Amino acid sequence: MKSSQWLTFLFVFLTITLGCSDDDTTTVPETNENAANQQPLGSSAAELLSSEDFTSLRVEVAYPQGFRPTQQTLDLLIPFLEERLDKPDGITMVESIITTDETGPYDINEIVAIEDANRTVFNNGDELGVWLFFSDERSEGDSGNSVVLGSAYRNTSMVIYEKTFIDIANNSTTPVNRTLIETSTIRHEFGHIFGLVNVGTPDLSAHEDLGNPRHCNVEDCLMYFQTVTNSFNTSSLESIPDFDDLCIQDLQANGGL
Repeated sequence: MKSSQWLTFLFVFLTITLGCSDDDTTTVPETNENAANQQPLGSSAAELLSSEDFTSLRVEVAYPQGFRPTQQTLDLLIPFLEERLDKPDGITMVESIITTDETGPYDINEIVAIEDANRTVFNNGDELGVWLFFSDERSEGDSGNSVVLGSAYRNTSMVIYEKTFIDIANNSTTPVNRTLIETSTIRHEFGHIFGLVNVGTPDLSAHEDLGNPRHCNVEDCLMYFQTVTNSFNTSSLESIPDFDDLCIQDLQANGGL
């Protein structure tokens, strides 16, 4: 199939999944000094959102050489977090260029192994640490007409399958806005570690999509299950959905802004 035909098929018919439901990892023994950052998805939602236990946040952005997201994607990250997280001592970001010893495509256990071998930012005093990995391989969850773009898989960990974005852009006969699709995916996955929907942050208004658990049933919400799919059909960053009013109410009730 020619690349132009492939991309037309991709944008119109492809189911782009977000690997959220099946990628939770089990709790590690409390004897592990980094156990606080290796807990189930959503279990640190209140700690992320509020300033009660942690007054600052540091995000480690890790990627192998050649798989750095766009500069604009990184520039947009901190303002997005500052809008929703009560962190009076600030939110910062550190970049780490890493090497990976796993063979792709990656399953979630290989993603976890990469994190465990390379992560340097953890909870420290009143500073909470988050790991954001931009992968040099695609997801093993890709199947047929479905690809995985990202997954939040621990309480403070997520992966973005950057190789998939690069492959899409390289095979396109028309420009692909990588910043737009990277940013849509990152924001959606952060929503999951914030506990949305009903995974650590209580669902106050019964707006969880029961057909797509952990997602919002409001179609123009960032946490709608097809949000990232729909971003392929938009052209501006302003068109990326935000959290809808119901998700914002949940976040605020759990300590967020």
